[in-house]
Amino acid sequence: MILAIGNINLDWICTLPRLPEPDEKLNIQQLDIHPGGAASNFAVSLARLGSDATIFAHVGNDAEGTEALRSLKEEKVDTSRVIIEDTLSTGFVIILVGGNGQTMKLRFRGANTKLSPKDITPTLLEDIEIAHAASVPIPIAKKLATTSAKVGTRSSIDVGEELITPYLEEVRAMICSFSIVFMNKLVFERIFNEEPTPQKVQKELGGNLEVLNVTLGAKGSITATADTAFQTPAFNVTSVDTTGAGDAYGAGFIHFFNQHYPIEKTAERATAAAAMQITQPGARAGLPTAYEIEEFIKTYKQTMD
Repeated sequence: MILAIGNINLDWICTLPRLPEPDEKLNIQQLDIHPGGAASNFAVSLARLGSDATIFAHVGNDAEGTEALRSLKEEKVDTSRVIIEDTLSTGFVIILVGGNGQTMKLRFRGANTKLSPKDITPTLLEDIEIAHAASVPIPIAKKLATTSAKVGTRSSIDVGEELITPYLEEVRAMICSFSIVFMNKLVFERIFNEEPTPQKVQKELGGNLEVLNVTLGAKGSITATADTAFQTPAFNVTSVDTTGAGDAYGAGFIHFFNQHYPIEKTAERATAAAAMQITQPGARAGLPTAYEIEEFIKTYKQTMD
Protein backbone atom coordinates (compact mmCIF):
# COMPACT_ATOMS: atom_id res chain seq x y z
CA MET A 1 0.00 0.00 0.00
CA ILE A 2 1.26 3.49 -0.92
CA LEU A 3 0.08 6.46 1.15
CA ALA A 4 -0.39 10.01 -0.16
CA ILE A 5 -0.41 12.79 2.46
CA GLY A 6 -1.53 16.33 1.64
CA ASN A 7 -4.48 18.18 0.16
CA ILE A 8 -7.90 17.31 -1.20
CA ASN A 9 -9.39 20.17 -3.24
CA LEU A 10 -11.95 21.02 -5.82
CA ASP A 11 -10.33 22.56 -8.93
CA TRP A 12 -12.10 25.33 -10.84
CA ILE A 13 -10.36 25.25 -14.24
CA CYS A 14 -10.82 28.43 -16.27
CA THR A 15 -9.65 28.14 -19.88
CA LEU A 16 -8.61 31.51 -21.32
CA PRO A 17 -7.20 32.69 -24.65
CA ARG A 18 -4.07 33.64 -22.67
CA LEU A 19 -3.11 34.41 -19.09
CA PRO A 20 -4.23 37.90 -18.00
CA GLU A 21 -2.09 40.94 -17.47
CA PRO A 22 -2.53 43.03 -14.27
CA ASP A 23 -5.93 44.83 -14.19
CA GLU A 24 -7.00 43.06 -17.39
CA LYS A 25 -10.46 41.51 -17.79
CA LEU A 26 -10.75 38.37 -19.95
CA ASN A 27 -13.72 36.18 -20.80
CA ILE A 28 -13.49 32.55 -19.69
CA GLN A 29 -13.79 30.30 -22.74
CA GLN A 30 -14.57 27.17 -20.75
CA LEU A 31 -15.17 26.42 -17.06
CA ASP A 32 -14.62 22.91 -15.69
CA ILE A 33 -14.93 21.84 -12.06
CA HIS A 34 -13.04 18.70 -11.03
CA PRO A 35 -11.78 17.09 -7.82
CA GLY A 36 -8.10 17.88 -7.26
CA GLY A 37 -5.32 18.48 -4.77
CA ALA A 38 -1.75 17.21 -5.18
CA ALA A 39 -2.09 14.26 -2.79
CA SER A 40 -5.48 13.38 -4.23
CA ASN A 41 -4.20 13.47 -7.82
CA PHE A 42 -1.12 11.47 -6.82
CA ALA A 43 -3.30 8.76 -5.23
CA VAL A 44 -5.61 8.58 -8.26
CA SER A 45 -2.62 8.29 -10.58
CA LEU A 46 -1.23 5.42 -8.49
CA ALA A 47 -4.57 3.63 -8.49
CA ARG A 48 -4.94 3.89 -12.27
CA LEU A 49 -1.45 2.45 -12.67
CA GLY A 50 -2.45 -0.53 -10.54
CA SER A 51 -0.95 0.30 -7.14
CA ASP A 52 -2.89 -0.08 -3.91
CA ALA A 53 -3.29 3.59 -2.95
CA THR A 54 -4.63 5.32 0.14
CA ILE A 55 -4.77 8.97 1.18
CA PHE A 56 -4.57 10.91 4.42
CA ALA A 57 -6.07 14.41 4.31
CA HIS A 58 -8.83 16.63 5.73
CA VAL A 59 -12.02 17.67 3.90
CA GLY A 60 -15.04 19.72 4.86
CA ASN A 61 -18.40 18.22 5.75
CA ASP A 62 -19.97 19.78 2.66
CA ALA A 63 -21.10 18.92 -0.86
CA GLU A 64 -17.61 19.58 -2.23
CA GLY A 65 -16.04 17.19 0.27
CA THR A 66 -18.63 14.54 -0.49
CA GLU A 67 -17.89 14.86 -4.21
CA ALA A 68 -14.13 14.71 -3.65
CA LEU A 69 -14.42 11.51 -1.60
CA ARG A 70 -16.85 9.97 -4.09
CA SER A 71 -14.40 10.56 -6.94
CA LEU A 72 -11.54 8.99 -4.97
CA LYS A 73 -13.56 5.90 -4.13
CA GLU A 74 -14.65 5.63 -7.76
CA GLU A 75 -10.95 5.52 -8.70
CA LYS A 76 -10.40 2.73 -6.11
CA VAL A 77 -8.40 4.92 -3.73
CA ASP A 78 -8.83 3.91 -0.08
CA THR A 79 -10.27 6.90 1.84
CA SER A 80 -10.54 5.34 5.30
CA ARG A 81 -7.78 7.62 6.63
CA VAL A 82 -9.48 10.88 5.52
CA ILE A 83 -10.73 13.13 8.34
CA ILE A 84 -13.99 15.06 7.79
CA GLU A 85 -14.08 18.52 9.40
CA ASP A 86 -17.56 19.71 10.45
CA THR A 87 -16.66 23.41 10.82
CA LEU A 88 -14.47 24.00 7.76
CA SER A 89 -15.07 24.08 4.02
CA THR A 90 -13.31 21.81 1.57
CA GLY A 91 -10.36 23.57 -0.07
CA PHE A 92 -10.41 24.72 -3.66
CA VAL A 93 -8.04 26.02 -6.32
CA ILE A 94 -8.89 28.39 -9.18
CA ILE A 95 -6.67 27.42 -12.12
CA LEU A 96 -6.28 29.84 -15.03
CA VAL A 97 -5.13 28.01 -18.17
CA GLY A 98 -3.68 30.06 -21.04
CA GLY A 99 -3.70 29.18 -24.72
CA ASN A 100 -0.22 27.63 -24.52
CA GLY A 101 -1.11 25.39 -21.58
CA GLN A 102 0.64 27.52 -18.94
CA THR A 103 -1.24 28.07 -15.70
CA MET A 104 -1.78 30.47 -12.82
CA LYS A 105 -3.36 29.27 -9.55
CA LEU A 106 -5.32 30.86 -6.69
CA ARG A 107 -5.73 28.67 -3.62
CA PHE A 108 -8.18 28.53 -0.71
CA ARG A 109 -6.89 25.93 1.76
CA GLY A 110 -10.01 25.43 3.88
CA ALA A 111 -9.99 22.07 5.72
CA ASN A 112 -6.48 21.38 4.42
CA THR A 113 -5.18 23.75 7.12
CA LYS A 114 -6.00 21.09 9.74
CA LEU A 115 -3.22 18.80 8.54
CA SER A 116 -0.51 18.99 11.21
CA PRO A 117 2.65 17.15 12.33
CA LYS A 118 0.77 15.42 15.16
CA ASP A 119 -1.27 13.60 12.52
CA ILE A 120 1.83 11.76 11.31
CA THR A 121 2.02 8.80 13.68
CA PRO A 122 3.39 5.25 13.45
CA THR A 123 -0.21 4.03 13.40
CA LEU A 124 -0.89 6.06 10.24
CA LEU A 125 2.01 4.29 8.52
CA GLU A 126 1.00 0.74 9.44
CA ASP A 127 1.11 -1.58 6.38
CA ILE A 128 2.48 1.28 4.21
CA GLU A 129 5.35 0.54 1.80
CA ILE A 130 5.99 4.14 0.71
CA ALA A 131 4.54 7.30 2.29
CA HIS A 132 4.49 10.31 -0.03
CA ALA A 133 4.17 13.97 1.01
CA ALA A 134 2.60 16.19 -1.64
CA SER A 135 2.65 20.00 -1.22
CA VAL A 136 2.97 19.95 2.57
CA PRO A 137 4.69 22.50 4.88
CA ILE A 138 8.14 21.82 6.31
CA PRO A 139 7.00 20.72 9.82
CA ILE A 140 4.75 18.02 8.34
CA ALA A 141 7.43 16.92 5.89
CA LYS A 142 10.02 16.63 8.67
CA LYS A 143 7.64 14.63 10.87
CA LEU A 144 6.90 12.23 8.02
CA ALA A 145 10.60 11.67 7.34
CA THR A 146 11.44 10.95 10.99
CA THR A 147 8.36 8.79 11.64
CA SER A 148 8.91 6.78 8.44
CA ALA A 149 12.53 6.13 9.41
CA LYS A 150 11.45 4.89 12.85
CA VAL A 151 8.99 2.35 11.48
CA GLY A 152 11.11 1.30 8.48
CA THR A 153 8.85 2.75 5.78
CA ARG A 154 10.25 4.44 2.70
CA SER A 155 9.24 8.08 2.38
CA SER A 156 9.05 10.40 -0.62
CA ILE A 157 8.28 14.07 -1.15
CA ASP A 158 7.51 16.47 -3.96
CA VAL A 159 9.44 19.61 -3.00
CA GLY A 160 7.29 22.42 -4.35
CA GLU A 161 7.84 26.15 -4.24
CA GLU A 162 5.89 26.34 -0.98
CA LEU A 163 8.99 24.85 0.72
CA ILE A 164 11.34 27.50 -0.66
CA THR A 165 11.91 29.64 2.42
CA PRO A 166 14.77 31.85 3.65
CA TYR A 167 15.92 28.80 5.63
CA LEU A 168 17.29 26.79 2.71
CA GLU A 169 19.78 24.93 4.91
CA GLU A 170 16.81 23.45 6.74
CA VAL A 171 15.24 22.42 3.44
CA ARG A 172 18.47 20.82 2.21
CA ALA A 173 18.82 18.83 5.43
CA MET A 174 15.18 17.77 5.30
CA ILE A 175 15.52 16.50 1.72
CA CYS A 176 18.24 14.06 2.78
CA SER A 177 15.87 12.57 5.37
CA PHE A 178 13.59 11.18 2.63
CA SER A 179 14.14 8.05 0.53
CA ILE A 180 12.93 9.53 -2.79
CA VAL A 181 12.67 13.23 -3.66
CA PHE A 182 11.06 15.04 -6.59
CA MET A 183 11.49 18.69 -7.55
CA ASN A 184 11.44 20.79 -10.69
CA LYS A 185 14.33 22.68 -12.25
CA LEU A 186 13.38 26.02 -10.68
CA VAL A 187 13.22 24.55 -7.18
CA PHE A 188 16.58 22.79 -7.63
CA GLU A 189 18.19 26.05 -8.73
CA ARG A 190 16.69 27.93 -5.77
CA ILE A 191 17.82 25.34 -3.22
CA PHE A 192 21.27 24.48 -4.59
CA ASN A 193 22.06 27.71 -6.46
CA GLU A 194 23.11 25.94 -9.66
CA GLU A 195 21.58 24.57 -12.84
CA PRO A 196 20.81 20.85 -12.65
CA THR A 197 22.90 18.35 -14.59
CA PRO A 198 23.07 14.61 -13.89
CA GLN A 199 26.40 15.01 -12.08
CA LYS A 200 25.26 18.02 -10.04
CA VAL A 201 22.04 16.29 -9.02
CA GLN A 202 23.94 13.16 -7.98
CA LYS A 203 26.32 15.07 -5.74
CA GLU A 204 23.35 16.27 -3.65
CA LEU A 205 22.58 12.72 -2.53
CA GLY A 206 23.25 11.97 1.11
CA GLY A 207 21.70 10.72 4.32
CA ASN A 208 18.69 8.48 3.62
CA LEU A 209 18.22 9.84 0.10
CA GLU A 210 18.23 6.98 -2.42
CA VAL A 211 16.84 8.76 -5.48
CA LEU A 212 16.70 12.44 -6.45
CA ASN A 213 14.53 13.39 -9.43
CA VAL A 214 14.53 16.81 -11.11
CA THR A 215 11.90 17.47 -13.77
CA LEU A 216 12.93 19.77 -16.62
CA GLY A 217 9.66 20.43 -18.43
CA ALA A 218 10.11 20.08 -22.18
CA LYS A 219 13.65 18.75 -21.65
CA GLY A 220 12.53 15.70 -19.68
CA SER A 221 13.96 14.81 -16.29
CA ILE A 222 17.14 13.96 -14.40
CA THR A 223 17.35 10.97 -12.09
CA ALA A 224 20.26 10.30 -9.75
CA THR A 225 21.09 7.40 -7.45
CA ALA A 226 24.33 6.47 -5.73
CA ASP A 227 25.20 4.24 -8.72
CA THR A 228 24.00 6.26 -11.70
CA ALA A 229 22.82 9.66 -12.91
CA PHE A 230 21.14 10.28 -16.25
CA GLN A 231 18.73 12.50 -18.16
CA THR A 232 15.53 11.07 -19.63
CA PRO A 233 14.36 13.02 -22.70
CA ALA A 234 10.82 14.33 -22.82
CA PHE A 235 8.19 12.91 -25.13
CA ASN A 236 7.18 15.45 -27.75
CA VAL A 237 3.44 15.92 -27.24
CA THR A 238 1.03 18.81 -27.65
CA SER A 239 0.52 20.40 -24.24
CA VAL A 240 -3.09 21.32 -23.44
CA ASP A 241 -2.78 21.89 -19.69
CA THR A 242 0.30 21.32 -17.49
CA THR A 243 -1.82 20.92 -14.31
CA GLY A 244 -0.96 17.66 -12.54
CA ALA A 245 2.14 16.86 -14.59
CA GLY A 246 4.36 16.70 -11.51
CA ASP A 247 1.89 14.47 -9.67
CA ALA A 248 1.70 12.14 -12.68
CA TYR A 249 5.50 11.95 -12.89
CA GLY A 250 5.88 11.27 -9.16
CA ALA A 251 3.16 8.63 -9.05
CA GLY A 252 4.54 6.97 -12.17
CA PHE A 253 8.02 6.85 -10.70
CA ILE A 254 6.85 5.51 -7.32
CA HIS A 255 4.62 2.85 -8.94
CA PHE A 256 7.31 1.41 -11.22
CA PHE A 257 10.06 1.82 -8.61
CA ASN A 258 7.93 -0.17 -6.15
CA GLN A 259 7.44 -2.79 -8.87
CA HIS A 260 11.26 -3.15 -9.02
CA TYR A 261 11.66 -1.88 -12.58
CA PRO A 262 15.22 -0.87 -13.55
CA ILE A 263 15.81 2.78 -12.66
CA GLU A 264 16.11 3.90 -16.31
CA LYS A 265 12.82 2.22 -17.26
CA THR A 266 11.18 3.65 -14.15
CA ALA A 267 12.20 7.20 -15.11
CA GLU A 268 11.11 6.67 -18.73
CA ARG A 269 7.65 5.53 -17.65
CA ALA A 270 7.30 8.39 -15.17
CA THR A 271 8.19 10.83 -17.95
CA ALA A 272 5.64 9.17 -20.23
CA ALA A 273 2.95 9.46 -17.54
CA ALA A 274 3.58 13.21 -17.25
CA ALA A 275 3.54 13.62 -21.04
CA MET A 276 0.22 11.81 -21.34
CA GLN A 277 -1.29 13.85 -18.51
CA ILE A 278 -0.60 17.24 -20.15
CA THR A 279 -2.40 16.26 -23.36
CA GLN A 280 -5.75 16.57 -21.58
CA PRO A 281 -7.31 19.43 -19.56
CA GLY A 282 -7.44 19.21 -15.78
CA ALA A 283 -5.39 17.33 -13.23
CA ARG A 284 -6.69 13.80 -13.90
CA ALA A 285 -8.16 13.41 -17.37
CA GLY A 286 -4.85 12.37 -18.90
CA LEU A 287 -3.63 10.10 -16.09
CA PRO A 288 -2.81 6.77 -17.76
CA THR A 289 -2.93 3.11 -16.79
CA ALA A 290 0.28 1.05 -16.83
CA TYR A 291 -0.88 -0.63 -20.05
CA GLU A 292 -1.51 2.73 -21.71
CA ILE A 293 2.01 3.87 -20.78
CA GLU A 294 3.57 0.80 -22.38
CA GLU A 295 1.51 1.29 -25.55
CA PHE A 296 2.34 5.01 -25.62
CA ILE A 297 6.09 4.35 -25.36
CA LYS A 298 5.97 1.61 -28.00
CA THR A 299 3.98 3.73 -30.44
CA TYR A 300 6.11 6.82 -29.82
CA LYS A 301 9.34 4.92 -30.51
CA GLN A 302 7.89 3.43 -33.69
CA THR A 303 7.02 6.88 -35.03
CA MET A 304 10.52 8.15 -34.21
CA ASP A 305 12.27 5.30 -36.09
